[in-house]
Amino acid sequence: MIRSRFLLATLIISLLISGPVATAALPKEVRRELSQMSKEARKISGLVRRKKIDEAKQLISKLEERLEQLNISDDERDRNWTSFWRTFERARDAIPISFESEIAPILRDSCTRCHGADRAAANLRLDTFNGLRRGGRSGRLLQPRGSARSLIMARLTASEDNARMPRNSNPLPQEQISRIAKWIDGGAIFDGDDQDAPIGSAARPQKPHVKVTMADGSESVSFTKDVAPVIVTFCLNCHRGNNPRGGFSVVTIGDMLRGGDTGDTIVPGNADDSYLWHLVGLQDPIKMPQGNALLKRSQAHTLRTWINEGAHFDGDDPSAALRSLVPTEAEKTANRLSGMSKTAFRQRRREQAESLWKRAASQDIPDSVVSDNFIVCGDVGSDRLNELSRLAETQAARLQKGYQSNDELWRGRLIIFASKDRFEYTEFNVVLQDRRTPPGVHGHTVMTPQLDTAYVVFHDRTDTDASNDLNSNQLLQRLVAEAWLNRTGTGLPDWLQQGFGMTEAGLENDFFRRQKRSVQSAVAALNRPDDLFRNAALPPAATPLVGSFLVRFLQTQGQSKFTDFVASARAGTSAADAIQKVYGKSAASIARAFVKQLNR
Repeated sequence: MIRSRFLLATLIISLLISGPVATAALPKEVRRELSQMSKEARKISGLVRRKKIDEAKQLISKLEERLEQLNISDDERDRNWTSFWRTFERARDAIPISFESEIAPILRDSCTRCHGADRAAANLRLDTFNGLRRGGRSGRLLQPRGSARSLIMARLTASEDNARMPRNSNPLPQEQISRIAKWIDGGAIFDGDDQDAPIGSAARPQKPHVKVTMADGSESVSFTKDVAPVIVTFCLNCHRGNNPRGGFSVVTIGDMLRGGDTGDTIVPGNADDSYLWHLVGLQDPIKMPQGNALLKRSQAHTLRTWINEGAHFDGDDPSAALRSLVPTEAEKTANRLSGMSKTAFRQRRREQAESLWKRAASQDIPDSVVSDNFIVCGDVGSDRLNELSRLAETQAARLQKGYQSNDELWRGRLIIFASKDRFEYTEFNVVLQDRRTPPGVHGHTVMTPQLDTAYVVFHDRTDTDASNDLNSNQLLQRLVAEAWLNRTGTGLPDWLQQGFGMTEAGLENDFFRRQKRSVQSAVAALNRPDDLFRNAALPPAATPLVGSFLVRFLQTQGQSKFTDFVASARAGTSAADAIQKVYGKSAASIARAFVKQLNR
């Protein structure tokens, strides 16, 4: 028994040492060929060092073709084959990944729909290399030569569906993720001509220039007024960006006339020979636009007439984006509001106050108080409404004086909704904003661009423990300060709005000292210190308090710098970039300094 075990162990050890036994041997001429191919493969790294990338790629293709011709089976792969293959793999790995031809197509196909020129979610644009390099609201995406430290890799490989990108889509194939990682580890080098050009443009053949014929006044159809709105509404979503569907872009009139992959998409003067007209007007069933939204017969007729009349352009600049020629609903609203007189705008705000209350509370407003800057309304009684009105005006005057601002506060006044019932307050979130009210949140502000809508709403409580939370008067002061900071309606980060409001809520220093431990706990729960500057990184109930500590810290670095930081953020700059611009340090560096001071 012992001898049998010894013989079995000896056999296993011999197999481990000698490796698998080959059942076939390579012919001598094939071994010589592999040896010569190994010498050729070793030349590749030298070509790469001399920046002769195209020659290196050609040599790799030649070796791959030759290896395929040799057709070496698995049982013939001896030491000669293994030696060549290792040399060849190292040579292939030496070829740098091309951003324009290998990385850009991945980003273009998977990312630019949400992070492009028309929609820059989280202030992040990935349609240009500069946009990728800068990053967005969450910080920089790339750490050259450090893919493991790069935010883009964390987003692409996150295990949670709500954190992984692309959002609401399948993960990228592992091969694409590995290619991006290798490109980053190779230095994240840009090999195009213009970092502000659409990504991948240097690697794509350019379509020929086309002549745009300007309108001469004889046309019965206006492109800008009649055709462009139809194109923007029905076509732009799919036919834009760096990879438009069917190769047909409608971003500009020139793009439209250049056509797509099918050739004569538009033939000026001849709609019947134009593929576009066949898609929207002739085929049965109609193929475009895709989905349920078909063109009206009048819209299709207008498009056909425009093509038959020569497809003329009646705008000022043929290179202008069609989107710029067609006002959005927000732009239409802004134009309408800008033309309203002060009296008319104020009347509109009063009507808006009543309408919003009825929608949220489902009952008439029992009373309201109107002052210079506020419309205060709710169900807390007329005496309390007058008290809240006086408190709000006092807070507004203090902010104006303290920050030496002479700007108009809120066009049309700011609405203040005061609710005595918690349920009524939460309905403002559920009905008007379609979101739940987190526990511990008792008030919020809503400020839209051009102040189309501007209000604060809060639960006017009588049982608040002021040692651990804001009483109702302090909460109102906080909300008025938030609305004052964000009075341009540009959407500052929550931590900045709410933190500033908390700082200006008339609280004593003892209050902040009592809250320091809870702030330390909330900050410690973040993955990285600079997540402080990322919107929605903190729980809603903790955001005002943590934000106030952070705002107070930034203000100690210089009040003028804080003012410049707010102005930069109002202009649409991400918090991280605004920090770098104003304070001359990275967001991570400022965050570490804040945490260090907080933990003293």
